[in-house]
Amino acid sequence: MVGYGCLWSISKGDIETRYLEPSFFFKYYGFEWVNFVGAEGIYILYGIWFLSALGIFLGAFYRIAIWSFFFVFTYLHLLDATNYINHYYAISIFAFFLACLPAHGACSIDAWRKPFLKQPQIPYWQIAIFQSQIALIYLFAAIAKMNPDWMLGAMPLKIWLLQSQDFPVIGSLFQYHPTHVLMSWIGLLFDLTIVVWLSWASTRKWAYLMVVVFHTTTGLLFNIGLFPMLMIFSTIVFFDPIKQQNFLEKLGVKWQETNKKATTSYLSYFFIVHFIIQIFLPLRHHFLYGNNVLWTEEGYRFSWRVMLTEKEGMATFYVEDPITERHWVVSNLEFLTPFQEKRMSIRPDHILQFAHHIAAVYARRYEIEKPIVRAAVYVAMNGRVSQALIDSKVNLAAIPRSIGQKDWILPYESL
Repeated sequence: MVGYGCLWSISKGDIETRYLEPSFFFKYYGFEWVNFVGAEGIYILYGIWFLSALGIFLGAFYRIAIWSFFFVFTYLHLLDATNYINHYYAISIFAFFLACLPAHGACSIDAWRKPFLKQPQIPYWQIAIFQSQIALIYLFAAIAKMNPDWMLGAMPLKIWLLQSQDFPVIGSLFQYHPTHVLMSWIGLLFDLTIVVWLSWASTRKWAYLMVVVFHTTTGLLFNIGLFPMLMIFSTIVFFDPIKQQNFLEKLGVKWQETNKKATTSYLSYFFIVHFIIQIFLPLRHHFLYGNNVLWTEEGYRFSWRVMLTEKEGMATFYVEDPITERHWVVSNLEFLTPFQEKRMSIRPDHILQFAHHIAAVYARRYEIEKPIVRAAVYVAMNGRVSQALIDSKVNLAAIPRSIGQKDWILPYESL
């Protein structure tokens, strides 16, 4: 799948639009040190990505391959925060899991080359960490959908379904509001219960069929990238490992017993810490912020809030020389690509970063000492009339970046 992801990314033109065209990159808080490696470096990294995927698939030089993939893939998506998508985050997590575990212990070229690497059995906790991570993704995706927009207004699903009325067979049903509400509730109940059905042997096969049908349908209906494929393949870990082994034996795979025993390592304690963090991140909004997270996006990322908003924004920036009182209206596309501008105009933390960048550029260009940068930003969320997102009187250039609550974001007025 990771190899397909590489080719799919290239076919979409990601190398050019996401890495070569931008002159400025938005940074995750704490990762400002992640720098652009240049055009040649990006092409090299994509080559490493593909070769790593091949090594992972074959189990050849597995440790090198999986760690290379993890670092390359994670770097590419840390480079610009406008590229954030939930399933990119999930892929990095799963890659890290695989890098820490002996996934090349059987059915691999490495095990064939070096018999001492063979490990036909692993402790159950090594399977359980994948199951737990998948469970958290579905659980927090369900919890996030428990809001009035999704449950009562069928938003933003209604907007997307109205745009998909040419879908074969059932597309004509997408014009009706009851269809929108029904599909919203199906999505909520699927996320909330699917792990339970996958965990019971008596319902597992039917539950997995539902996984395939649900994610295939959403993948065909909506532009959500690799997420459906990721969930279809990753949920296989819920099947009984003995039955999976028997299935492989029917395909001709032979298992050789070794004297190597599976043991519990201190790595298990690391994963306990990991899951404490994974539980905290989706809930941090309640502890640290308390505002409408869909509007402010404070605590939005890394919290499995999947397909919850449809936003359109327009941001106009103004620069002022505090001494001469000269004014400028900024052309966003002078500094950003259309994709970056679209993402920036609805995200307060990106708006602040861009304001800092503008201040630095104009300070050099016009020899201004401490330029003032203000912004008029209007955002329409889930089909409603646009509202002002931030206080247009605030000098954004004077506000430092932080993970604290942003008092310059205006409250969301539900109409």
